[in-house]
Amino acid sequence: MKNIIYIITIFSIISCSKKGEPKTVTKNKNEELIVVDTIEVFSDSISFGQIHNNKVEVYKIGDQENTFAKVYLYEKKQLHWKLKDSLIIEAERINDLDTEIKDFNNDGFKDIIFTTGMAARGGNVIQTLILYSPKNKSLNWIKNSEHFPNLMYNEKLNCIDAFVLTGGQTTNFLKIKNDSLIEFAIVEQREGKIIAEVLDVNGKWKEIENIKDSPDAFDRFINFKPIEKRK
Repeated sequence: MKNIIYIITIFSIISCSKKGEPKTVTKNKNEELIVVDTIEVFSDSISFGQIHNNKVEVYKIGDQENTFAKVYLYEKKQLHWKLKDSLIIEAERINDLDTEIKDFNNDGFKDIIFTTGMAARGGNVIQTLILYSPKNKSLNWIKNSEHFPNLMYNEKLNCIDAFVLTGGQTTNFLKIKNDSLIEFAIVEQREGKIIAEVLDVNGKWKEIENIKDSPDAFDRFINFKPIEKRK
């Protein structure tokens, strides 16, 4: 992988995203030379994890057949960055990373989310969510985050919600359990109706509200009981 040269001004530009990195050459198991593009790079050393004590880097890398993201977590040791953890995640070549640093589980430590794919003609943005684990000082990859498009942190309910475009629109309400997102409620908007359902203690979906709506409405919801649209 190519070395990255960081330019530090008097104001210290510490968070950035770059494209068009030069190609690098690697070998596969058959010792054949493969040209790999570093498509995009993101780096942050002021916000992620322990503020000013962690640095996170995301490299989007690909060739004609495969594209993936490499994520690195560093910890500051005596003014130097020491590698603490790393991940390799599949990605699509066509979209930008659109990386965001934000606290997604309300634990006081900021996490990272970035785009790894697209669906529904660009309406469903497939993202990878990686939490910072203060206990282990490591990366906690939420491994099914790619199954729920357009993820957002929901401050009102202290959860995560997703927005899925199909024949209608569905808002999924999700909680984090270990390394997964667990769905506990949905609001579906389809054919002039808004239907809210919750998952009961037996693991079955229970309808709690069914109201009329405009057939051409396209809404995302912030609450399911009562039903409340995002503004």
